[in-house]
Formats: sequence, structure tokens, C-alpha cells
Amino acid sequence: MFKLAFDFDIDRYVNRFVPRSRLHLLPEPISRFLGHRSEPRHPIGSVLVWFWSFIGAFCGILVVEAVFHTKTLKAHGTPIVIGSLGAAAILEYHTIESPLSQPRNAILGQTFAAIIGVSITKLFQLNSDFENLRWIAGALSVGLTSAFMGFTKTIHPPAGATALLAATSPDITDLGWFLIPLIMLGSGLMVGVACIINNIQRQYPIYWWTPARLSETKKASDIEKFQEGSKDGVTETEIESYFEFASQEASYIVIESGRIIVPNWISLEAEERGILEILRLKLEGKLRAVSSQASEETCIHNTP
Repeated sequence: MFKLAFDFDIDRYVNRFVPRSRLHLLPEPISRFLGHRSEPRHPIGSVLVWFWSFIGAFCGILVVEAVFHTKTLKAHGTPIVIGSLGAAAILEYHTIESPLSQPRNAILGQTFAAIIGVSITKLFQLNSDFENLRWIAGALSVGLTSAFMGFTKTIHPPAGATALLAATSPDITDLGWFLIPLIMLGSGLMVGVACIINNIQRQYPIYWWTPARLSETKKASDIEKFQEGSKDGVTETEIESYFEFASQEASYIVIESGRIIVPNWISLEAEERGILEILRLKLEGKLRAVSSQASEETCIHNTP
């Protein structure tokens, strides 16, 4: 039975231009608060997660409101806060390991939503009956934002509210194009506070751009070894991003420190890929820590 699948991954074309992370080269206190860890972190328990999510959300929204309350921004009619940032706070301070919470999604998703929301609203405002068309403008803004975030792999649910508010909320509509730098400022402040609060006992971000390793390919021997056990070869892009596809008959997903193998009949969304990559990175970090500990114990045992 013929099956036509439509799939597009923008990272196949963009990641080749994105440099690899150099956070490990920074002094440890700085790299730590930018999310880098030389060893895997340990779970802190749900009660501490709730505590730090409260502290983070409180501080993040407070900082944004304080900046929005300055005379310079108030002169432009800036509201106390943009409502969608409240939803963003739950992602960025509570579910901090979600791909939807990472800086790429948190900042770019909100930015794209503001651009689309304001653009659609401005277009509808050309009609003299705009007030009666707000509801259509709002629906169209959210729909286009959802599709564009999927296209750019920047899905961030609170951004849907940003696009909706741009069209349906009069005080946000009155901001016009000023909403774009305002939401970028608010999102940037939220991420900045998250880097401070979340890294006291947790880790944020898990990655800044993508969980896949950038500008790095596997050795030819690894490629040949995999191709011998699979009917289908893998593309260079899939090898670079550590995703490999098993035969049509496979009904399992394998996560190893060096690769992720999925059946070629499964179509993975960007968030699903991100979750699998995060699990792979955790496994890789754990194996590295175990290997390092074993080496230290061996050295101690061999020391006279």
C-alpha cells in the first residue's frame, strides 16, 4: 500500500551554519549559570521543584513588570505585563526540561508570534469595520503562528496567546509594532532570570539551540556497522543529528549514548525528537560519569 508522507525539518538546512557550544570554555561559575554541566545533575525531588518554580515565576514576572513600569516604556502605553508571559513562566520555571521551554522556543516563538499577530492586525485594520473583525484576525493570527512555529521548530504554547492578544485585546493592539521589541525584551528577561534561578539546584537550559550535536559526524565505521543491520541507509543529516532509522518491520526505539534508532514508519515531531535527544544526552552523561568513576577507582586500587 502506497503511503505518501510529508516531512520537513528546517534544522537539516540551518544547523550546518550554527556553531557548536563553547560554554565549556568559560569559567565554571559562568558556564554553570548558562546550563553547562561537566557531570550529570542529580534529581532534587518534587517538593524542591515546586519551591524553585515558585521562586522563579515570582522573580521572573516581577522583573518584567518592574522593567515595563519604567517611565520610558510607560510613555509608549506599555501595560503592566503581557499576559502570555504568565503562561511562559510555568514552562520556564517549572517544566524546565521540556523542549518547549528552551531559549530557542521561548524567545523566537514569542517573537514570531508578535510579528505575525501585529502584521495580521495591521492588515485587518485597513478595513473600516475592524472592530467587528477582531475575532477573525485573532483566529488567523493564532493559526499562522502555530504553523510557523512548527516550520521553524520554535513551538512555545504561550506565544499563541501573544498572537491572539495582538488582534483581540485593545490595549495590546494599540501598541502596534512596539509589541515586537516589548515581547522580545520580556522573553529575554524571563530567560535571563531562569538561567539564574533554575541553575541553583537544577539545570537550565538543557540546550540553547538544539539537543543534537552540531558540526560533528560519526566515523565511517559506525555508519557501515549500522547499514549492515538495516535495509535502509541513513542520510548525512540524520547521522549528524544522531537519528537513525531501522527497517520497516522494526517495532522498537533504541536510545544509546551515540545514536537514537527509530522505525522508519514513525514520523517524529520536533518536540518528540527533542525529548529523545534529551534522554540520549542524559544517558551519555551518566555513562561518562560512571566511566570516570571506574577509572578513578582503578587508579586508587593500582596505587601502591
